[in-house]
Amino acid sequence: MLIFAIAISVTCLGITFVQRILAPMLARFAMGDGPSAFLWLFNKCYVQIIHHVQAFGTDCIPAGVFPGKLIVVCKHQSPVDPLLVQSQCHFKIRWLMAKEYMVPSLDFVWEHGQIIPVTRDGKDSAGLRVALRHLKENGVIGIFPEGGIKQPRKAIHPFAEGIGAMIAHSMAPVLLVTVDDTPMDDEMERALFERSYSRVRFIELIRFPKEATKNEITKDLRDRLAQATGWPLVE
Repeated sequence: MLIFAIAISVTCLGITFVQRILAPMLARFAMGDGPSAFLWLFNKCYVQIIHHVQAFGTDCIPAGVFPGKLIVVCKHQSPVDPLLVQSQCHFKIRWLMAKEYMVPSLDFVWEHGQIIPVTRDGKDSAGLRVALRHLKENGVIGIFPEGGIKQPRKAIHPFAEGIGAMIAHSMAPVLLVTVDDTPMDDEMERALFERSYSRVRFIELIRFPKEATKNEITKDLRDRLAQATGWPLVE
């Protein structure tokens, strides 16, 4: 009976320690809240163990847990790209993701990652409104501008409509990112466990002038990606 009481007491103390001390400490280091911080730490371990991720150019990532409004624009190569990029950023990125990729078996991930579902045909503006509102509240949005994983992968495909307009409208800085050597399987559930030696490269942090038009911004981002990767522009 005494041993049982001691075990209960130790368990309660452990829970109290995690909730009142460890979680707030970790939240100040990453993501801004305890549950998200623990998920971030788990993801950090996952991408290292399964995908042996290497990161380059991390000095251009805005520092802190709350960097202010920011748009992360990433070349899309694999379903695990959001996890790879998020592992290197201490702030929470709310990604825009095509609805067809959001398989029900991973609803826990979509919910806690606050993923914003969008349609790739551009006819549903609800996701765009959510993203703009989040930026207005000084949040961080993540976008895959090509609208999906395109073939060939090592090429810069046309950007989806609205990318340049979102940047021009919000006047948010843009963190330009590319990934490579990621899992080749396009199915999320299989790509999660396909071992790789993925690389994430943070190219630069860009602040476009107020007078830049949506078309100028789109062209400039594509040109920068092509120059940084050496991959051809595909029209």
